[in-house]
Amino acid sequence: MRRRRVVIGGFALAAALLISACQPARPTSGPGSKSGYVSTTATTTDVGDGNAGTRVYTFVPNVLKGGTKAPVVVVLHGFELLAPEIYQGLIDHLNHQGYIVVFPAYNKGGFGITNDTDQNAMLARAVASTRSAISALGSKADTSKVYLFGHSLGGLVAASWTGAGGIAPAGIVLANPSTSGAAGIPDFLSGIVTVTPIPWQTKVPATRAPTVILTGDNDTIAPPAEAIGLFDKLTSASSRAVYELQGDATQQPAIQADHMAPIQQQGIVPDFIMNALGGDAEEDTADWRYYWAALDQLIAGDATPSFTMGSWNNGTAVKPVIQLR
Repeated sequence: MRRRRVVIGGFALAAALLISACQPARPTSGPGSKSGYVSTTATTTDVGDGNAGTRVYTFVPNVLKGGTKAPVVVVLHGFELLAPEIYQGLIDHLNHQGYIVVFPAYNKGGFGITNDTDQNAMLARAVASTRSAISALGSKADTSKVYLFGHSLGGLVAASWTGAGGIAPAGIVLANPSTSGAAGIPDFLSGIVTVTPIPWQTKVPATRAPTVILTGDNDTIAPPAEAIGLFDKLTSASSRAVYELQGDATQQPAIQADHMAPIQQQGIVPDFIMNALGGDAEEDTADWRYYWAALDQLIAGDATPSFTMGSWNNGTAVKPVIQLR
């Protein structure tokens, strides 16, 4: 087991300032803003074997939202996006608010893209690693307030979570969820990789928690139709909705509504692979005002989020988020 204490959020500050100088600024209050920040540092712990797909990271803030215990957000990564640094902006945002974050790296490390293709095994590892990590947190974890945030394949894992026996979530956000077994596999590997998909059509109906599905109009990896397909199977969810981010290039840098919009860094992933996976990575307006705003509202008890996308420097309003279902 490795443990280290870090100052939250320092790495992304310069990039975020550059983006915000051109795109609509981060909101100063409400969902997606810093107004609820209470913690400045977090202790990071990781246990398990990365090569076996059992490594799990926990991020515990120095100030817990509930004083002695805190809600837990499980961040479920996209296919082979198993480095938590890729989602570090989101993790920091949650830690700052006093929430504990659990990040199961359920893909096998190394050349996992060719020898780790059974999504059912990935789902089982994510469920088991998360259960173990939350148990290890003891009284610090408020197990009545466990939330799932899943991106791409992680969205499918989150949607199938209850059907796979995962710890009961209080709410779920599916960010650009992918239901295609081949989604995210670059073309140059598609001929040698055969994926065993999750039978999501039979697992998703077991979900009972309120579920918010977020997609983007320029997502070519997991197009909005896949989000709607999941919505149609969420028949037992206490509430469900689908929203679509609209790409907007009124000014530069543009607001990207592609598959990688929910991530903040690409880590060691080369540009050509990142492009093959469906977009690029930065912390920007799409994070603050769409993905993080939806999650903040869900944790606060609002399963029908609203979105204020702001205006460009020339006063033109950013294209609004559309509710598809």
